[in-house]
Amino acid sequence: MNATVAGIAIGLAMAAPLGPVNLIVIRTALNQGWRPALWSGAGAIIADVLMASIAAYGLSSIEHAIIAYARPMQITGGIILVALGVHTARRHFSSLDFAQAPAATRLGVTFFLTVTNPGTAFGFLAIFSAMSGVLQVNASPYRSTEVVLGVAAGGALWWLLVSVLVSKFRAKFSAATVERINRWSGILIAAFGFVLLMQAFD
Repeated sequence: MNATVAGIAIGLAMAAPLGPVNLIVIRTALNQGWRPALWSGAGAIIADVLMASIAAYGLSSIEHAIIAYARPMQITGGIILVALGVHTARRHFSSLDFAQAPAATRLGVTFFLTVTNPGTAFGFLAIFSAMSGVLQVNASPYRSTEVVLGVAAGGALWWLLVSVLVSKFRAKFSAATVERINRWSGILIAAFGFVLLMQAFD
């Protein structure tokens, strides 16, 4: 698989679950439009790139351990993604989650929320370890950079999509709409996890 494409898939999978950052971006889009909302999401992109860089460049230092435990790591990563996908798809929202004014619209807030979330760091390490055979970060000097750029592109694609869609359809936007988006993003994340599990047992 192309390193950039794999990175995009990882970036989308990490950005899609609706949590505090997604709520800030959605609230900003509802109140101020898509450009400020996208700017809010940029903080999460920067944090994801930082975490992805640590994971990508850190894999080379633990390459032997990853090779020795490749299958258990892949199984663990797959299970984590399936569980995350199911949790995401089952999450419910109310109109109160979006009626309040945004807590902040600066990228520093979303960066802080993302970079201080232990699940972000653990998620990147788990996914990168599970997909080490696909990512092959040591295959070339530029492979890690390609993966990290893909993660950035995947995150940017997600935040642009959320910002534009919420802003464009703000009059029709409701908690039910968010739940439908959340359900499908959860299904896609779980599907990604199932693919890893199938590869692990192939």
